[in-house]
Amino acid sequence: MFTLTKNTLDSWEDILPYGKRIFIKAKTIIFRQGEMGQGFYYIEKGIIKVCSLNTDTNERILDITGPGILIGEHTIDQLPYYSTAISHEDSVLYYFTKEDYENLSQHYPEITLLFAKSLINKKKILLNIINDRSASAEYQIARSLIYLMESYQNTEINLTQQELSHYVGLTRITVYKILKEWVSEGIISIKNRKIFILNPNDLNEKLIK
Repeated sequence: MFTLTKNTLDSWEDILPYGKRIFIKAKTIIFRQGEMGQGFYYIEKGIIKVCSLNTDTNERILDITGPGILIGEHTIDQLPYYSTAISHEDSVLYYFTKEDYENLSQHYPEITLLFAKSLINKKKILLNIINDRSASAEYQIARSLIYLMESYQNTEINLTQQELSHYVGLTRITVYKILKEWVSEGIISIKNRKIFILNPNDLNEKLIK
């Protein structure tokens, strides 16, 4: 049972004291695809990889997301997790049960709006992924790296070329060829299995179809 300390809510940060703070080590499975969830998570620190397994048991990375984002929120409607969430690095999460959400919504109607915004943003991301499938491979990779740079809040992308290919949905060979070209152009560099964005402006120019 928690004690309410605010009259109104402005952001998810106002709600964090009512959740359970959890430290997650890198490469830890937070929840699995198909499991019945009892709550959702707020990412305070770190990077979370959200992926799905297709019929061939190949991994497809649906999203790589960072601080300020919710994951697993659809379980509030008593639905199973539609994906698997794995910590990509050491992370700090806040966990809220369905009961926590219901108690908070009785006192803070604003939470439903914050929740709806999160779901809308997730649908926008999915729509962008669908629309990007008709674009060139170069465009898809550039858009993905820019999104990841925003998620990481850093120009250092802790992602291998294989993981990037799983995320973009292109073959590893295609990703390798394009990244190699961008390295020669001075747009990126690749060291220690990480991608470094050296020139974000040139990367943005790759989005011009």
